[in-house]
Amino acid sequence: MKRGRSQTIWRYTPEATFRYNDSYGWCRVGRIGIREKEALSGPLAEALAQALRKWNAMDRSHYPDPITQASKYEVGTPDHVEYSLWPLVFECRVCRRVQYYQTLERLKEQNDRLTCRDCSKGGNRQATLRQLPYVYICECGRLQEPFVRSCPTDRKHRIKLIDRGNFRDSYWLCMDCGTRLSQTAREGLGVRNCDCAPGKSMRGITLLDTRLFFSQTLQIVDIRSAALGHWKENPNFSDFLLCATLRAEPYKSQHLLDLAKSRSEAEALSPELQAVVQQLVASGKMSHAEALATVGLASKSVKDVWHTYKTSAMALGALSGGQRWDNVRSSREYLFVRDDPGMDTLHTKDLLADATAQGDTKTVDRLKREQQLARDLGLANLQVVQNLPILLAGYGYTRYFQTPADGGADAEEKKALKLRPFPAVDMKVPIYIARNTTEALLFELDPWRVAAFLSLNLGFTPPPAARASEAHLSAWLIGVSARLASQGESHLELKWFEQEAGLAVDAPSALLFGLLHSISHVLKATAHLYVGVDADSIAEYLFAQHQTGMLYVSSHVEFNLGGMSSVFRSNMTQWLGSCRDFAIRCSFDPVCIDGGGACLACLYTKFGCGYFNRTLSRAFLMGGFAKGREARLVGYWEPRTVELAETLRRGAA
Repeated sequence: MKRGRSQTIWRYTPEATFRYNDSYGWCRVGRIGIREKEALSGPLAEALAQALRKWNAMDRSHYPDPITQASKYEVGTPDHVEYSLWPLVFECRVCRRVQYYQTLERLKEQNDRLTCRDCSKGGNRQATLRQLPYVYICECGRLQEPFVRSCPTDRKHRIKLIDRGNFRDSYWLCMDCGTRLSQTAREGLGVRNCDCAPGKSMRGITLLDTRLFFSQTLQIVDIRSAALGHWKENPNFSDFLLCATLRAEPYKSQHLLDLAKSRSEAEALSPELQAVVQQLVASGKMSHAEALATVGLASKSVKDVWHTYKTSAMALGALSGGQRWDNVRSSREYLFVRDDPGMDTLHTKDLLADATAQGDTKTVDRLKREQQLARDLGLANLQVVQNLPILLAGYGYTRYFQTPADGGADAEEKKALKLRPFPAVDMKVPIYIARNTTEALLFELDPWRVAAFLSLNLGFTPPPAARASEAHLSAWLIGVSARLASQGESHLELKWFEQEAGLAVDAPSALLFGLLHSISHVLKATAHLYVGVDADSIAEYLFAQHQTGMLYVSSHVEFNLGGMSSVFRSNMTQWLGSCRDFAIRCSFDPVCIDGGGACLACLYTKFGCGYFNRTLSRAFLMGGFAKGREARLVGYWEPRTVELAETLRRGAA
């Protein structure tokens, strides 16, 4: 079989079961060959550590700390998959007798043609064997074949399966004496205990059940700009990052690359300026003194720029909480996605400028209407990222439950549920990765509308210092939702594992996250109608502390068709215009709106949500009640919110 790297990570990682070419025998993956090995470091290590903390996996499973024990991981691209036939429990297609082989080697020795040992004696060539599609699994990750019982009357009696299509209703039957081998009516194919907990029973399911295996993956923006490496060594990076992400007054997009190697030392010239001095002297155009004077002006200019950044960062830092921003991975990603020239980001204002220069009045009018549509939805700074580098990483698997939040039905399930690492490679935990360049829509929430939303729902009125400018207001929003910077998400309803970790509901950050998350899902749900990509192939990526989201084409292929870029350039009107209509109604209303305003028919998605559909509600947009909050929400799109936002904006102006 030929499969892509990302498809391998999603479906064919070790311990996964699959049907060969989707129609032949069932197989189980043993291991994956790795090529292009690399060390676990940087953003991938940070993202992996964050994912493992959600599962509490560094304490309960076999995962070393990715930050302090990175050498115990093996990172690389999948090269080939090794798999074998499994399970080794068969039945004859003719007589239905069940036959079991302990190992694949024994099967090859005794019955390499997979024919029935009884029917083949009579020369029946149609008496071939087929696998029984039932297995035992446990939430701890254990997987076993079904146990075929022997007849209590005679162990040599032939056994067959009465298949009712599910594990519980099916049962074993003795073909010779007609005895049903189940001890109780609901025992089904039998009970098998797991050693992960005293008295814990394994679950019986079919091989077609999607709960059999969940490959756990994460996706991050794979920034490979040389400027980022220089910035990490620059002591001014934290101040610069704060001012740049907030678009403070001293920041210009070209500074992202130009200032990466520049420092604020007042005396010695930087190595770059020393090199310029040598070049000027070598050219013969200037003496050494003249060259020093020339670069001295440049050095003074750099010092002035850094002084402006430091002054601005002091004021903004006081509003945003005063933390160091160079350690916040999502802020670094957000800035480079937005402003790095290598991302080939296109802004609405760029299209408007081009259309105006060409005298294309129809396009100018359309773009202005689209800008107004975006403002009506509370969106700002729409951009399309045409070269977004995404890294997909598979780091383990679970069975029966896909998320730690799912296994909360009872205490036993909580204890049993585990994230399992893939089998070790050279005594190291393997992490399988695939890199791809795709396209994305980047959108931001209007900070004035967000401030009005918080003010109406929580009584949080921005102080006078926060209303000085949009950058100051954005800094204040970061300060009141500090949890988003440290954890990337916040929720109105906490799961059992979050409560055990000592977390409490933080209302400001939870409301901001729910608002951004809900708008993201509305855009995602309506995108496939116009982008030309299936909804399941569109994923979201939230920079929650900056009230910014990104929708990108998640299919890891060699190229993309440019659907988002094409729609962004020529027809955002229908996409944006359909958002409000989509959010107003759900086919399950009034049940949906009364139950929290989110369900599988509206905001919930099967794929592409890294937050597992948590803290979603149309009430964040239209107003109403959301799960986890007793008071009614004033919606982001309600007239009261819009009017208060304009009042705040006029006051700042």
